[in-house]
Amino acid sequence: MAVRSSYGRKRYIAFDLGCHVSKKKLETDLSKSSHPIRVMQCAEGWCILKCEPKHMTHVTEMISKIIPGAVSKSTSGSLLTLRKRYMTLRNTRPRYIAFTVSVMEKQLVNGILRVNDDAPHIKFCGSGYMIIETTVRDVDKTIALVKNIDPSAKAFLSSYKVMNLKRTIANRSSDLRTVLFTR
Repeated sequence: MAVRSSYGRKRYIAFDLGCHVSKKKLETDLSKSSHPIRVMQCAEGWCILKCEPKHMTHVTEMISKIIPGAVSKSTSGSLLTLRKRYMTLRNTRPRYIAFTVSVMEKQLVNGILRVNDDAPHIKFCGSGYMIIETTVRDVDKTIALVKNIDPSAKAFLSSYKVMNLKRTIANRSSDLRTVLFTR
């Protein structure tokens, strides 16, 4: 039995939205759909959505209802192909950074969220560790932002996959193992 037959094929659709839309807003609007649609990436007026091949027309219709003027640019079976094809998608690819921090979690989280609407997304914060989602292009800006709030913070690992960072932190701190893998 082929692996794809057990979990099904997926398609990634790249859209030029024509305007800036946040990932959260897009996820909220698409959650009303009866079909499973996942926002893989959303930045600078572009987004990549993941869906099943039979729901591609439904996804395209939903996006044009939510954002008039949005155009489907390309469809692919892999994210890598779309990111190679469009420079904006390559430059705004999500990147995760793990930090060791010493200030209170609440102070750090509030400091980061106060920046602006495009503030980095905090994936995990607890027991002296923090994982932040940013873009490839904004890694240096994000590190500077965290060091501004907590001068003793150290970025110790960066990865394209959040699971790699969770494993590393879990290996460093056994009491965080259950917390990290339940989120």
